[in-house]
Amino acid sequence: MSEVQNMPVSIIPDVTRLPETIKFSTQYHLGWEFNDFMFPTVLDNKDEIARLTDVYQSHDMPRVRSLHGAFLDVTVHSSDARIREVSDLRINQSIAAAQALSCGKVIFHSGSIPNFHDKAYCDDWVKKNAAYWTAKTQQYPGIDLLMENMFDMTPDLLLRLGEELNGVSCFGICLDFAHATVFGEGEYSADEFVKTLAPYVRHIHLNDCDLRHDLHLPIGDGLINWDRFAKLYAEQMKGASMLIEVKELEGQKRSLDFLLELFTRHGITL
Repeated sequence: MSEVQNMPVSIIPDVTRLPETIKFSTQYHLGWEFNDFMFPTVLDNKDEIARLTDVYQSHDMPRVRSLHGAFLDVTVHSSDARIREVSDLRINQSIAAAQALSCGKVIFHSGSIPNFHDKAYCDDWVKKNAAYWTAKTQQYPGIDLLMENMFDMTPDLLLRLGEELNGVSCFGICLDFAHATVFGEGEYSADEFVKTLAPYVRHIHLNDCDLRHDLHLPIGDGLINWDRFAKLYAEQMKGASMLIEVKELEGQKRSLDFLLELFTRHGITL
């Protein structure tokens, strides 16, 4: 691997292997995206949050940092006020963790029900999410709040949300290319997700899979057409930051090696 200055690529830091993670990320100028604070068992444990935060803060972290927020059962568009209340709590807890670690971005999931295309439901999802995230960006100015496609079978809801919040500078879309590949329905391939959402994409999650399951394999170890991704990135999303969403350090290294060779072959300068 050749070194690249100011590479717009991040990895997931491993709190149990921080010296190795720091060495790798420093050598290749990689950012970090924390995955430690997305789970209710952590968010409800103030001592564990403090411990993790202290461990990270005691080390030399990279300048570029983001955080994956809570996503399991988080539905700010729920018709149940109690569920909306808990969802808001989890989101606020995630953002608080991000602020403690000086993160510039926090990523959340769409939380929509897949394969449920009822017009009333879709309209309500857009209305409630637009109102919620507009207010949330006002509550937490200076930090980007990004919505990621998860089980979304089409990009339609995220497109409508992006259009509604087009003037909100701290809101954007996080495109998970593997999610779009696995869960895209019919004509809605990963290509269509990219082409549809590109104006709003600020961040991209990358990992590989067998085209059927969300496996989080190292990039190049599965069946995703990465030459196609490189072309789409250059044409539609150039400038968006990327996360190698692979947990193991060895897989992160293989993934970065693959990405650098891929982008060099396609003449893409990072």
